[in-house]
Amino acid sequence: MSELLISFDKESPSLIDEKIKIKAITEDKASLEYKFLEGTPGEGNLVWKPIQDFSNKNECEWKPIKPGEYMIMVQTKDKKSNTLKNAKARYKIKTSKEEISSIKENKDKLITKIITEKDSLILGEKINIEVIGKEGEELLYRYLIMGSHDWEIIKDYSTENKLTYTTIENGTIEILVECKRLASEENVEDFERVTFKVMNQPKIEIESFECLSENILVDEELIFKVGVNCDKTRTILYKFIKIDSNGRAACIQDYSTNNIISFSEGTKGEYKLLCYVKDLFSNKRFDDRAYIMYKVKPYNEIRIRKFSSDLNDPQVVGTKINFRASVNGGKEVLYRYIVEGPVAEDTGYIRSKLFTWEPKAEGEYKIILKVKDISFEANGEKDYEDIKEIFFKIEKKAEKPVRIVDIITSKANGYIKNEPINIKIKAEGGTELKYSFIVYKDGVEKERTDYGLTNWINFTPEESGEYELEVRVLDKYSDKEFDVHNFIYFKVRDYQLAEIDYVLLSQKEIYLVGDTIDIETIVQNTKNVLLRYVTKINGHEVEDTGFLKNKRFKVKPKAPGKYTFEIYAKNVLCTEEYDVKKEVSVYVHDAIPVTNTKINIKEKEIKVNQEITFEVTSEGGRDVCYEFYIMEKGTWVRVQSYSKKSYYTFLPFSTGKYRILVLSKSYYKKVNYEDYTSLEFEVKP
Repeated sequence: MSELLISFDKESPSLIDEKIKIKAITEDKASLEYKFLEGTPGEGNLVWKPIQDFSNKNECEWKPIKPGEYMIMVQTKDKKSNTLKNAKARYKIKTSKEEISSIKENKDKLITKIITEKDSLILGEKINIEVIGKEGEELLYRYLIMGSHDWEIIKDYSTENKLTYTTIENGTIEILVECKRLASEENVEDFERVTFKVMNQPKIEIESFECLSENILVDEELIFKVGVNCDKTRTILYKFIKIDSNGRAACIQDYSTNNIISFSEGTKGEYKLLCYVKDLFSNKRFDDRAYIMYKVKPYNEIRIRKFSSDLNDPQVVGTKINFRASVNGGKEVLYRYIVEGPVAEDTGYIRSKLFTWEPKAEGEYKIILKVKDISFEANGEKDYEDIKEIFFKIEKKAEKPVRIVDIITSKANGYIKNEPINIKIKAEGGTELKYSFIVYKDGVEKERTDYGLTNWINFTPEESGEYELEVRVLDKYSDKEFDVHNFIYFKVRDYQLAEIDYVLLSQKEIYLVGDTIDIETIVQNTKNVLLRYVTKINGHEVEDTGFLKNKRFKVKPKAPGKYTFEIYAKNVLCTEEYDVKKEVSVYVHDAIPVTNTKINIKEKEIKVNQEITFEVTSEGGRDVCYEFYIMEKGTWVRVQSYSKKSYYTFLPFSTGKYRILVLSKSYYKKVNYEDYTSLEFEVKP
């Protein structure tokens, strides 16, 4: 449909009781019907009255009967449909010819031009409008927008010739700029219109919805993340609703910009997490939604990793044999040890990973290990979640079993090429013990000593690398290869490893932006050690000093957050990336945490239908915000979201006991709250 214009045969303003011809001008003349209406001046909104109902005539006669400023509207519709289009025009009626002549003589253009940045915008964008007025005149400007029924004022008369307007709906937007002189008694002396189009944002779609937690278990943190197809220039809001297996729904996050949510489940079962997303400026309930199903287990599946004894098979009657269980999974694991053989035993389910068995008779035995979680419910005859067995032969022999009590080395670590290492063995049992030592490098045997009475060895590594030393102990009368053996391992280097003893921080309980964080590293062999300091803020690396000799490092934080300092140390001869690494973290705050939050009320007695004001004070923080909750009849209701408003006025409608809860935090803190307080009060009749 082409543009619709309105023309009058007499120039505004005109006289009362004077006939005025109104004409609708459009190119689609043949296919349209026209309706003419007048907006009569009065209190509040205009009152629309028909001048001429829908017909083929695009002209009509209008005779106003009182002075004022009228709005003339022409509606058109196609003969084949009911789609309406309208146009509006202002028209003034004066009381006398002299008044009209005076206005016409003084009438001139006060608005030279209107400047806009663009004529097409995306929903939510702002448009800047600048009005260029007539030079040398002191002018007032008023700005209106075409609403659903009439012009609505955006900004009343002022000397401001600039307007910034935020688009809140799509379609064609029309803004009217009215102008008059500062000393004028007229309602308007000149006006111009500005038209521009507002288009919807590109459609938002959820591209990913995933659980970031490795294990989905009861009472452990569950983290979910939602990804959308929008770039970072748009502000997207996310809302999460959790639905349990009984269909009960709970909102765990109202609309916010946080696309990652974490929580824990206290009960096992199947759940559904529903996510709504929408643009900040969207007028829809949501733009897209998706859900993810997840099953919460009470614990990880229990599996026996290893079940072993400290003595080899066979052993003799009366020997104490220790059996040890290594289990993965479970939350609170129970162990049951069953001995089947000539003399049977059953411990029942116990909490100990260690079982000591002292056989009373010779023979063939089977030791069974059963494990389960304390919350496991038996399924039929199966009362366990995993099971393993060990077969053991017990012989009748009076000698005490051979056992390695301890292996003593001259150095705990820091083995260096061409420096001797002394190894000494303490063993017991048997009648007369013999010792053998075997040295391996990179899995290949390098040295071996035959069995002898000497229980020690001096070993000097001639090359750097990985070494393994096997210690074997054999009773004089034993026909085995060995009665018991053990292994110790050495990593030999060309130099002494760097060792960090301590990392010292300046003595402060709270670090604020601008404070100096002083780090001193205490290392061994200081002259031959290089240090490297890597600084991270909230997990993002911001500085890497590289390796240097300086043992002190200072940082003056410019922003709040978690500061992590990774300290790498290495010997100057080190060919690897580093010898040792330590890490320390401190939290830097914008301000001192919010504390000592208090609720104050002036009223001594609280009555029904009488307002009561709760005032809140706190200490510390920066730009402190408060959130208010009221408990009435056992139910908490949020009555005021986070804002800098430090008071809340409450009007009770019924008697009884109430509670008010106030959460407080600094505006910039991304936490639910820093401090809180509550108060109980009673409303009387």
